[in-house]
Amino acid sequence: MLSFLLHDERFSGWSIEGKLSRTHFSLKYMEFCRQKGWESLLYTFHQNAREKKVYHVGSGTVKVFPVKMRFPPFQRFGNDHNPSALIQEALTDQPDLMHFHNYYLFSYPYMAGLLKRKVGRPLVAQLHGYNNGSLRKLLYLPCLQALRRADRIVYSYEPERKVYGKLGVLNKAVKVPVPGVDTAVFRRQRRHFSNRLLYVGRIPRSENAYGEKSPLLLLRILRRLRSLVEDVGLDVVGDGPGLAHCVEQSRVLGLEECVSFHGYVSHRDLPKYYGAAGLTVAPIRVYDVDGWFDGMVQESLACGTPVAAFRSSEERPLRGTRGFLLSNNLENAAREIASLFEAREKIEQVGEDGSNFVQENCSDARVAGMLRSVWEDVVRA
Repeated sequence: MLSFLLHDERFSGWSIEGKLSRTHFSLKYMEFCRQKGWESLLYTFHQNAREKKVYHVGSGTVKVFPVKMRFPPFQRFGNDHNPSALIQEALTDQPDLMHFHNYYLFSYPYMAGLLKRKVGRPLVAQLHGYNNGSLRKLLYLPCLQALRRADRIVYSYEPERKVYGKLGVLNKAVKVPVPGVDTAVFRRQRRHFSNRLLYVGRIPRSENAYGEKSPLLLLRILRRLRSLVEDVGLDVVGDGPGLAHCVEQSRVLGLEECVSFHGYVSHRDLPKYYGAAGLTVAPIRVYDVDGWFDGMVQESLACGTPVAAFRSSEERPLRGTRGFLLSNNLENAAREIASLFEAREKIEQVGEDGSNFVQENCSDARVAGMLRSVWEDVVRA
C-alpha cells in the first residue's frame, strides 16, 4: 500500500471532480500501483473541502482534506497545512510506504519528521524543480535540509544534483522522468510545416505566476512576431482561473484573428494540436530542454513537434539538448522564433530526435518501472 500527499488545486482552478477525472501524474502513480497489484492511496488538499472526503478512482482511493491554515502567506500554492488530519489518517491506514510529492511544500520540513516517527514507514520525497532566486532559495532551505529524513529522493531536473551533493544526500537521489507520457497516444506523426505556436496547460491569472507556465507571455511575443513571420498564430489549449483574462488580453493586443482558445482538451485529443503546430512553447525558465522534465515538453516531443522554453541565463545558447532556449527579452525571443521558422529542417530534426528520446526513456511504462524499483527498494530495506 502506498500513501501520497499532494498540494492543493488553488493554482489550477480545478474542482474536486475535475481533479479526479482529468489526467494528472499523481493519478498516474495510483495506476502504476494498481498494475503491480498494490492498494494505493492519494492524500490531497482542496480549497473547497470543508471536511474529509473519500473518493474511489479505479482501484485507488483519493482522500481530500480541508486546509486548516496557510503559511507562509501570499503563496499561490504549497503553503497548505493540516498536520493533525494527515497524521491521524496515516496512523489509521498504516501504509507500507509514504511518497511525498513536491517537497517544497512548506509543511514538508516538519511533516517528514512527524510521519517518519509516528508511522514508522519509509519516506520517498519528490521534487519538480525550477530555477529559484535567492529569496526563494532561503525560504526553501528548511525543505532542503529536511531531505535528509527521506529514504529516497526522486527528481528529474539535472541542476538539483549539485544541491543534493552539498546536502550529502546524493546517494539517496534517483533521476526519473516527470511526469512521463502515454506513448500509445503521443507518438510521432506526419508533420506539416506550420507557423503556429502552441501552448498546452493550465492558465494562471498572472503572467509572472512563479513556478507556473502562462500563455500571457506568449501573447506579447506574438504581437512582435507578427511583423517578422507571415501567417503566424497561437493555439492555447487548456483552462484555469486566468482563461478569461487571457482572452481579454488577446483582444486588447489586437490578436483576436491569430489566437485560438480551445479550452480543456482530453489527453487523447491533444496529439492533433501538437501535430498542427510548428513549435510548442513552454513559458518557463529552464537550464535545458532535455526531455526529462515537464509534461508539455514530453508530449510535444513524443509527437515529433519541436519545443522551446526560456533560458535560465542569457549566457546559454539558443540550441538546447532536445529543444530550444529563448531569450527572456521579448524582442529577442520573437526574432529567435522567426529564425527557427526559417530553419524548418533544423527544428524538425530536433523534434524527431526528441521523439526518439522520449519514446525510449519517458514512456509511462518506463516511469512506472523506475518508480516501482524505488518503492520496492526502500520497502525491502
